[in-house]
Amino acid sequence: MGQPNILLFLTDDHGQWAAGCYGNSELETPHLDRLAQEGVRFANAFTPCPVCSPARACLLTGRTPSQVGVHDWLQEAVPVIGDFDWLAGEVTLPELLSQAGYHCGLAGKWHLGRSHTTPRGFDWCFSLPRWQGVHNGPYTYHLNGAARTLDGNKSTLITDHALQFLEQTPKDRPFFLNVGYIATHSPYQAEAHDPALTARFQNATFRDIPPYRPHPWHRNEGLAGGSDPTPEQMRSRYVGYYAAVSEIDREVGRILAKLEEQGRLDNTIVVYTSDHGCALGHHGFWGKGNSTRPLNMYETSLRVPLLIRWPAALPSGQVATACVDHYDTFQTLCAWAGVDLSRADLAQRAYPGRSYAGLVTGQAGEEWDDTRYGEYGDLRMIRTRTHKFVKRYPTGPHDLFHLAEDPGETLNRAGWESDRAIQEELETRLEAWYARHEASAFSGLAVKFQRVHNRNEAWRDGKRERRGLQVYDPWDVSISRASGRGNR
Repeated sequence: MGQPNILLFLTDDHGQWAAGCYGNSELETPHLDRLAQEGVRFANAFTPCPVCSPARACLLTGRTPSQVGVHDWLQEAVPVIGDFDWLAGEVTLPELLSQAGYHCGLAGKWHLGRSHTTPRGFDWCFSLPRWQGVHNGPYTYHLNGAARTLDGNKSTLITDHALQFLEQTPKDRPFFLNVGYIATHSPYQAEAHDPALTARFQNATFRDIPPYRPHPWHRNEGLAGGSDPTPEQMRSRYVGYYAAVSEIDREVGRILAKLEEQGRLDNTIVVYTSDHGCALGHHGFWGKGNSTRPLNMYETSLRVPLLIRWPAALPSGQVATACVDHYDTFQTLCAWAGVDLSRADLAQRAYPGRSYAGLVTGQAGEEWDDTRYGEYGDLRMIRTRTHKFVKRYPTGPHDLFHLAEDPGETLNRAGWESDRAIQEELETRLEAWYARHEASAFSGLAVKFQRVHNRNEAWRDGKRERRGLQVYDPWDVSISRASGRGNR
């Protein structure tokens, strides 16, 4: 059969809850649903970091933010940030696949630095340089090293160029195509989206979204000063977000149709996922992990859709219940493409993930460990089937949720005497895991002493400290020394 083609949809801010195949009763997502029906739907897929750039780095390098040194979204419109090579020293998925003989293309969002150039490993690139902008209107894209100003809908233009890539791929090589849609990213409001799509939801009840009850730490994305939305603003954002999901589903369908027309769909591994989740008032905030101060690791911020179709190897209609994350998807794609991550030049990279190929192909193998680990700057998390512990360095406030009894994470049990044993056990496991999967120069615990990612970093904007939360007393000199201040 030879090497399969790989089509990776890595969408921006698409929460797992927002798709028909994940139980949403008002969204119609026939093309995503098709992937689930003809492939595998992962019920428990997570991001290791609930914000754009580090989440993407996790999937596209297979390594942790504390190994790579990308801890927050990159404000690439600022030259000192956008021109910096944030992945220097890393070997990315497109580089590995290129070495394995793949013809590699990128259509859409990259957001890992130097987005105005073609990232290493790609033979072809149509991307969003600097600031990704709004969803419709004129915008200057990057096409294979040259600026190109186009007017129209970004999702449609990204798909148009993805189809161009598929038309020109060499016949004697497999292809890898990374498609990055942004429609589900803010701005959320209805007027920012296609009127033909927003019209579908003017009478929707949005019954799958819980009532909004403001979180005491909220810093709502897309609202002035992070303020609370009015009822009219809430409904506009519901309508806009649902329209955005519908738009992305439509564009996914266009690419699937092209591959079907070319006779290549069934020899293509199609993966649909998102960098992280998204809350539309869930848990009392709008956005993701950086929509509270201190930052959060709530389930809605962490859970992502993960759908994989590959008829040659995967049974149709399968629902995988194992807990997986972007590190595991990186490992799995490498395994299916024939990339040996144990080879001499990669063996010392301490990859944290594990291929789930055996889980979804029905091959017998070792038991799967459902424990997931995550981080966002100087916050770290461990999640098991029954509990989640979030440690905010240096001294809290911490979170401990009993997921088996409280899946909505409504009761924080951190510091309770009755839960002391489980909290201490989880903390010990968390610190042992990161001792194996961090580089001292890039550790999230030393993020205050590393490069600036954007002008609103939670560890520098002072908002959590003004609330008397997660305060350093004073700057931790021992961390500063250990970090080497994060200079590359």
